[in-house]
Amino acid sequence: MPVKDAIWLRSAALLTGLLIAIPWTDSNMFAESLRMVMSAGLICFAVMPWIIRLAARLGAMDIPSERRVHGQPTPRLGGVAVLLAVNLTLFLNFNYSLALKGVCISAICVALISLFDDVRGVSASRKLLVQVLACGLMMAFGVHIELAPETWWGYSIEFVVTLLWMVGITNAFNFLDGINGLAAALAAVVCVLMGMLALLTGQGYMLLLCLAVAGGAIGFLPDNARYKRPARIFLGDSGSTYLGWMMAGIAVMGDWSSEGPIKAFSAPVLIFSVMIFDMIYTTVARVARGDVKSVREWIDYVGRDHLHHRFLMLGYEPAYVVGAIVALCLVTGLAALALVIEPGQVMWMLLAQAVVIYAAVSAVMIHAFRQRSNGR
Repeated sequence: MPVKDAIWLRSAALLTGLLIAIPWTDSNMFAESLRMVMSAGLICFAVMPWIIRLAARLGAMDIPSERRVHGQPTPRLGGVAVLLAVNLTLFLNFNYSLALKGVCISAICVALISLFDDVRGVSASRKLLVQVLACGLMMAFGVHIELAPETWWGYSIEFVVTLLWMVGITNAFNFLDGINGLAAALAAVVCVLMGMLALLTGQGYMLLLCLAVAGGAIGFLPDNARYKRPARIFLGDSGSTYLGWMMAGIAVMGDWSSEGPIKAFSAPVLIFSVMIFDMIYTTVARVARGDVKSVREWIDYVGRDHLHHRFLMLGYEPAYVVGAIVALCLVTGLAALALVIEPGQVMWMLLAQAVVIYAAVSAVMIHAFRQRSNGR
């Protein structure tokens, strides 16, 4: 598959990204945050032409089908570029704590089995097994949701809850990877919101980690978020599961409140609520319709009934659907930030929420007017 790229531009982006990634001098938090986003984003953007070629050689192509919304074979190894960009940026900037090692290594394990699925095909049950093992590995590094006494049965409870969170968020995010730009844009917004949450709770280390992941997702968008012409590459399962696992792991790593586990995890749950809602709604709907009658059927079921599919059924264009879901994420995310800021600052969160809501309503009104003007 020919790559029609200005290679000099990609090479310049790679060189710039690597130079920015190297911490030459100490700087303030704003400069460090900007550096994380730019370095990961530029590296991801830079290596994309070579990843597209690699996907074509390996036969890792997403073929159009009834449950797909694209119309031509498309490479699906974009997640490799994201993984490389994020991990290179982290490697050059972070002194890996035990917890960060656990999250990064387990995320790579999950991405590798999904990469094999992108190239050769792997059953859903085997991928789920690897995710369970990866969660156990992550917990061995000390990363888990703390909510029970330090006993064997308490640790068992924490393993189950952590497993449900990690596997649930990872697969819920994977399910939303169905429209150009949606998964990467959603990952970028979630990571920025988590970064703001980290900043508000005094966790500068977590802020920079979140923004490195956000940068990798942003760097993927130029080759994927195309609506007037076909996307050049998809994230693939390797990309969506990697991003989903990293985001879920960051949420578990962080210390979001000192007022107990429920208060501590309420803000991340709100930030991730779009994914959580989509998984719960589609599961309940499938069971109610009789499409799913067992856990095995639920694991293997593939359908076009997710949130973005529903919006498409209403006649909205893909760009509008991406904007609507991102706006929904922003609204709930701003509510999450309001939980941890000073009472006097809540006003600004509410005002920002109102701006996002009315921007989304305006987009719906513009779409309705265009539909009417076109005689639909």
